[in-house]
Amino acid sequence: MLNFILIANPENRRVGFFQQALTYFNLPPATVVDYADLISCKQTLEQFNAPNTIIRFDSPEKNFDIDRAIIAAGFNVSDNGQHQRISPGEAMKLEFDKGRILYPRQWYLGWRYLLQTWETFFTPLLACGEGLGVGYFMNHPQDIAVMFDKPACHARFSNYNIPVPRSLGKIHNYEHLREQMQTQGIERVFVKLSHGSAASGVVAYRANSRFESAITTVERVRENGETLLYNSRKIRHYTHREEIADIINILTAEGVQVEEWLPKAHLQGCGFDVRVVVINGEAQHIVVRLGKSPMTNLHLGNERGDTEEFLAKVGAENWEMMKRTCEQAASLFPHSLYCGVDLLILPDWKTHAILEINAFGDLLPGILWNGMDTYTSEVKAILKITAEAQRIYDL
Repeated sequence: MLNFILIANPENRRVGFFQQALTYFNLPPATVVDYADLISCKQTLEQFNAPNTIIRFDSPEKNFDIDRAIIAAGFNVSDNGQHQRISPGEAMKLEFDKGRILYPRQWYLGWRYLLQTWETFFTPLLACGEGLGVGYFMNHPQDIAVMFDKPACHARFSNYNIPVPRSLGKIHNYEHLREQMQTQGIERVFVKLSHGSAASGVVAYRANSRFESAITTVERVRENGETLLYNSRKIRHYTHREEIADIINILTAEGVQVEEWLPKAHLQGCGFDVRVVVINGEAQHIVVRLGKSPMTNLHLGNERGDTEEFLAKVGAENWEMMKRTCEQAASLFPHSLYCGVDLLILPDWKTHAILEINAFGDLLPGILWNGMDTYTSEVKAILKITAEAQRIYDL
């Protein structure tokens, strides 16, 4: 019998969805390990280094106590960036300020460090699809860390000829961005925090010799002579150079991915992109995300598009080609069972590009493929992989 270990924030709804998937196959519930207990060393993972063990790291999202602890863990990680730094003691004293963007680079360094530390408890565990071993990671910690790094993902895709928007390279500040846009002949770019998620710190920026504008989820607040940046569900439009420069200078200090802003095809009167969940190498569940702004994230108030209308309009041949691209992108993380791929389709409905890949991009409530939601399909894939491994072992 397989023993599932789910490392998560117990209050997160993802936990319930995964437990339901196990119940579907009459499997015992996963043992839930609280990130809080793990980071504080109240619990360790050594006890789970056992045969027939399946390890699933889930998103540490929506828990400020966990965010503070991850930020604290990143303080002593060496890094040459210009990002803001805060000591562990100060990090643990941070007060919750809804939506505020706090130390994103240090958070990532802490998250990567913790993943690397936790991985060592499971040596020589293997990842799903990698072969026989004493157990499996559903998504390998090393893959998760890279999928949280937008510049690293873009570089990996480019190196393997996966279509992606053109990158402007490493951008240091607002003036450098303007210089590179002029040099490279680009008037529209997306500026994305290197380690942001859920559209955090994303700016759709346009500039030429006559005007500039920034459409963004970022709310700029001046307080006691300091600029504070907040994530906002209300899309904001800045046109004053001083405000735009201030926002971009703060974001670039934390690290950004800057790439050409490509036009989107339209469906139901809106620009859109598609979230494609790839499980065990196969593009499965999809959600069409209609954009009321350049950002299509559903939590911003955007709506799901009509999947049947989309598939009819894109055509079977084009869609098969696009699915292959998503599968190729996922294959560059061969030690992970699943991922969410964000796919952009240009107005000709043929040309396409991969925008991002998400280690925890499988939260698509109500979206079925072959009658199963994403979590159930993932468990089915695990059972198939382990059955095949057992068959090979028996030979």
